[in-house]
Amino acid sequence: MSSHVPLPRERHSKSKLFVTLSSLSSKKKEHLKCIKTHAFNYRCTIVAPDSTDIGQLVKNHVNCYYRVTLKLSDLIDPAFIAAFIKNNTLIALSLGRRIDTDDVFAIDGHGTLILSVCKDTYESLGIAGTQAQVPLERGSRFVIKIDLRAACMVPEKKYYQRIKAGFDAVLNEGVEFLVGYYDAETGGSLNFDVPGATQCAPVVEEHTVVDALVPQLSELLTAKDKAAEDWIERAQDVFEWVGLATLGSSQVTSAVADSEVSEYSVSEPYTRASLRVVSVSGMLSPMAISAIAQRLTTQASTQDAACGTFLCVWGHEDAPVSWASSEHSYLTSGEHMFVQAYIPQSDRCAIFQACGPWDSHS
Repeated sequence: MSSHVPLPRERHSKSKLFVTLSSLSSKKKEHLKCIKTHAFNYRCTIVAPDSTDIGQLVKNHVNCYYRVTLKLSDLIDPAFIAAFIKNNTLIALSLGRRIDTDDVFAIDGHGTLILSVCKDTYESLGIAGTQAQVPLERGSRFVIKIDLRAACMVPEKKYYQRIKAGFDAVLNEGVEFLVGYYDAETGGSLNFDVPGATQCAPVVEEHTVVDALVPQLSELLTAKDKAAEDWIERAQDVFEWVGLATLGSSQVTSAVADSEVSEYSVSEPYTRASLRVVSVSGMLSPMAISAIAQRLTTQASTQDAACGTFLCVWGHEDAPVSWASSEHSYLTSGEHMFVQAYIPQSDRCAIFQACGPWDSHS
């Protein structure tokens, strides 16, 4: 059982914030669906009771990734598709290109090549796509999606030939990509054996917050009226607290606001606890984050801890999609991120999904 609640737009500066309350044992597995459909992740932070060895947990599950320069025609080469797309999971995102002004390219982990391109590029390519939902002005940007696993993606087919001709004539320069290549069954990192590919390791950072004030989540999970003003305010307070906690802000250790720094203060009810904060950054696969989440939920359900555990994940701001096929753009921040709150000795979970106004996720 779950409930998906969009918080009013006027309460969060026109960005969108959704709160889903779900049972971890539900067949829908809303918390895992949120993770597995969010392909392009660059940072993951866990905030947990200090007694939890989450640092080692993260190091056990994060995977290496690669930086490599490829032409788009390389991505549709039959040998490339057979080696890296057909049977395993490849996630790729062009590097150093802005989603609101440049041509951006990605592979989503399910064999779909996504091109988010400006009008001039689109008209020159001659490949059918759709008008972007969130352009600077109507008709200024287009999205092309190519299923690399489709039967028509072979050199003998006219569709393939049209794509190849467009890439060779228009998008024929090398593009720098971040690439993650994973075993489709285990999620483990595989060797991306491509000339010029450089292996990169995610960066892990840890720190402790002593005597923090941690919001209690029971009221958020059990309240009957999710549209009530008090409930909405509580949800926003928790979401804001997680953001400050991931930064190690001293504001989460005081119930009194420092007017010279911020008007924020931790609202009641809260619990005092020392926290361990572990962050990992790089190109992070949904499979790795899902494995971490499953370990965290298992620990939380059996722990007699003073506070909950929080998983916070940020998406690449210039990714062409956020969740699943939801079109994404930048506007002022390019944000698309989520927070999951796991409650000690409980089957309940609170999921926060945040994205900018130029994101079609709903």
